[in-house]
Amino acid sequence: MELKPLLTAEQIHRRIREVGKELTHAYQNKDLCIVLVLKGAICFVADLIRALDLPFHLEVIQCKSYGHRGTERGDLEIIGLDRLHIHNRDVLLVDDVFDSGATMHALYQAIAPQRPRSLKSCVLLKKKIEHTTDIRPDYVLFEIDNLFVVGYGLDYKEHHRGLPGVFVLTP
Repeated sequence: MELKPLLTAEQIHRRIREVGKELTHAYQNKDLCIVLVLKGAICFVADLIRALDLPFHLEVIQCKSYGHRGTERGDLEIIGLDRLHIHNRDVLLVDDVFDSGATMHALYQAIAPQRPRSLKSCVLLKKKIEHTTDIRPDYVLFEIDNLFVVGYGLDYKEHHRGLPGVFVLTP
């Protein structure tokens, strides 16, 4: 397997600062609750919350669909929905990658019954592919081609999460 650089740490941090300002403005005087989608968005959210200049609550859920299969998607499992405290809050769902839209669609459906005041989403990467749902992320840091990427929280069979940038993984 070979790693080819796609986004540097500096490119990511520059964009996070820009989006952090947008979010600070959008959520000023609101009851913001950021819902971190583990594991892939961990690095992104850690840096994003430092770029915000407003109070917020942080909640965590975990979505599993790849696991040790690597690049082959399996059934989606959402863990932690029962622990969320989002009723009547302005929720920002933060995930790593938006590809087909299936995960985001499932998350919106799972979160809606808890009746948040508002529900928006933010993703590090949005792939330029056909999407299977009408839901689109409200905030996108980077649009990329349909590549399998690792680093900055994204993994291949639990490897490469700690890389400081985003890399294309090729055989």
